[in-house]
Amino acid sequence: MSDFLSNFTKNNYDGQKKEPSKKQPESEEAVAEEETTEEVVEKVVSEPTSESKKEPTEAPPTRQTKTKSTDEPPVSRFQTEETEFDPTYQKRQRRKYIFIGISVVLAAVALFFTYYQLTHVKVPDFVNKEISEVRAWGTEEGVVIKVDQEYDFDTDVNNVISQAVAPDKKIKKGKTLTIKGSLGADPEEKITLPDFKTMDKKAASDWITEHKAENITLLESFDNNVAKGEFIKQEAANKELKLDDYKRQDRLTIYYSKGKEVFEKNIEVPDFKGKPLSEVTDWTKKNDVKLKTEKDFSNDVAVDTVISQETSKGTKIAKQDEIVVHVSKGKAIVVPDYAMYTMEEASGIESKVPVIIKNLYSSDVPYGQFISQSVESGKEYTEGDTIPPVEVVYSQGRPYMKDLRGSTTEGDLPKLFFDEYQSKGAYIYYTVYYVDSSEPKGTVVEMSQYGQFLPIEATISIGISLGNLKPKVEEIPEFPETPTSETDEAATSMKSTEESVVSE
Repeated sequence: MSDFLSNFTKNNYDGQKKEPSKKQPESEEAVAEEETTEEVVEKVVSEPTSESKKEPTEAPPTRQTKTKSTDEPPVSRFQTEETEFDPTYQKRQRRKYIFIGISVVLAAVALFFTYYQLTHVKVPDFVNKEISEVRAWGTEEGVVIKVDQEYDFDTDVNNVISQAVAPDKKIKKGKTLTIKGSLGADPEEKITLPDFKTMDKKAASDWITEHKAENITLLESFDNNVAKGEFIKQEAANKELKLDDYKRQDRLTIYYSKGKEVFEKNIEVPDFKGKPLSEVTDWTKKNDVKLKTEKDFSNDVAVDTVISQETSKGTKIAKQDEIVVHVSKGKAIVVPDYAMYTMEEASGIESKVPVIIKNLYSSDVPYGQFISQSVESGKEYTEGDTIPPVEVVYSQGRPYMKDLRGSTTEGDLPKLFFDEYQSKGAYIYYTVYYVDSSEPKGTVVEMSQYGQFLPIEATISIGISLGNLKPKVEEIPEFPETPTSETDEAATSMKSTEESVVSE
């Protein structure tokens, strides 16, 4: 075969007609082999005829096939035909193989690209997106989502801080995408609170947003004394919390005023006269109306029944307005005017008011006259009230000191002076001194004042017998009839003797 192919070199194929080789095929098998090789390897072109040589540009070389005659014996083509070499054959073969190689490579690339596209997914930019959105994407795309959470002031709660795979990069399905989720601002961080008293509600709200103090609550309430939008008060949930140590996790409520609440006057007042107080109370609660009751005595209207109302029937009022009704306390228990009665009459008055009658000495009010009473006359009480006893005082007149000599002992004096004088408002006291006397020991024998009226304040000196003298027995002498002068002299002598005893 190498011998055969050597015929197709440039030297042998120069476009000139060659003489057929005189060498004959050794056998029919060699001829057949040559014919087979001719068909597989190369196009065989017959030598152009003289006519074809005249027009070489009219038609390109065409593949010539070997024509065998059935009448002629087979001979070698090199003996009967001339061959021609195609210069574009190698180029076309190279193009063919290159095309096949490129096609295979492109097919492989396309197959790999298709596989990659089916098994990988592009990761979006999840920063500042909600974690729930990332989880939904992972479920849909078949990517496992792992969340690591940490505090971050600049990122909202449950939003993504960062992601392990950069945005627009691919991740294989079934793999794990790790993201960092925000827990919000650190609750343990200490915050310096402003002076909310100097801030209106909007300024306070802006400060809370700026510092992410989400546990500070702003509440508005109606206030008749504080202008709308102004600070009212602040209260910490922990009563022991010092505001200087406030942390973001501590709860604090700031109250601001909504101003005075104004309601429409669309509530009509009914007629409450003769209605029980409980019915009025129920109506006021239902309509959010304030109720003021005035308790009055009445001999005709039952207890806890409306006697009258200050807001007339049919008047239109608003919520939080006040109505006043007068309610019966029943019949009154009246304190009598004891100045109209004597002491004996006052003791006999039939009344539910307890009374205590006293007698006191007075230097101005005559005996038996009314002086005072502890509860003013005309004061009224109800059946359910605790009525205090009324102390009524009548005059005992001026104190009078009786003669106590010979009838009273020293032991009787304390009780006598207290019962007779001190308990009745007279500040009369006594002092004692002791004297020699034949009267029984302890007997009052002398008094500085007796048998007369005394002032309200006085002190009496009282002489008490020592009982150390024997009683004298008076002898009646038998005097002759003498002039009257002698009798007078004897009387004078006896008197002087008595005075000397007293002085001792």
